[in-house]
Amino acid sequence: MTQRRITAISNSTSWNVRTTGATARAVRTVAVIAASLMTGLFVMNSASAQSGIEINTAFPGGKLTELSAMKTTLSVPAFADARQIDDPRVIFTGDPAENGTAMANRPFAEIVGEAMENAFAASDARLADEGAGMRLAGTLIATEAAVIDRGGVESLQLTLRTSIQLVEGTRIVWQTNLFGRGTVPVSQGTGAAVRKALDRLAEELLIDDYFLAEIR
Repeated sequence: MTQRRITAISNSTSWNVRTTGATARAVRTVAVIAASLMTGLFVMNSASAQSGIEINTAFPGGKLTELSAMKTTLSVPAFADARQIDDPRVIFTGDPAENGTAMANRPFAEIVGEAMENAFAASDARLADEGAGMRLAGTLIATEAAVIDRGGVESLQLTLRTSIQLVEGTRIVWQTNLFGRGTVPVSQGTGAAVRKALDRLAEELLIDDYFLAEIR
């Protein structure tokens, strides 16, 4: 496996002065209009470029474990984001990203939390937004991307690194660092790699016997 890291003439002086002034004003007006048009186009293009990738957070893996008989209810809020980034929509940066930055259409940590919640819902977990007996407190620590050769196919590999805590009241009853890695052909795009990494992240949690022992 190989890996690459991952722009009119008159004799009248007074008439000539008036004409010259009018012409200058007209030139300035045209220049202002042109500048406004260019600015508008730049803003439109920038907005389009930064609109971001829409990530499907539905969990396709079905029921990984039976959670309908959980001993209490569980809330899965949006993850916190501990990455050193200027825009929370950033998925990853570097060579694998077009123009150097891969951007989601909303805060990426929010997407990670939503995907995790959907995975619990697929296993019939007793979910609650408010007043839940337990809370899954997640933090997105890092995202890493690289272009690799996978069986002769140029592929995008995305790794999500998270910290997970199971909280009951004010007490942390269980915690771990969790990784999710997704690899897809580059032709499938960033969204597909994200989806694979999110699926793997949820699977790693929902097959952890120590975690399941705390909620069942």
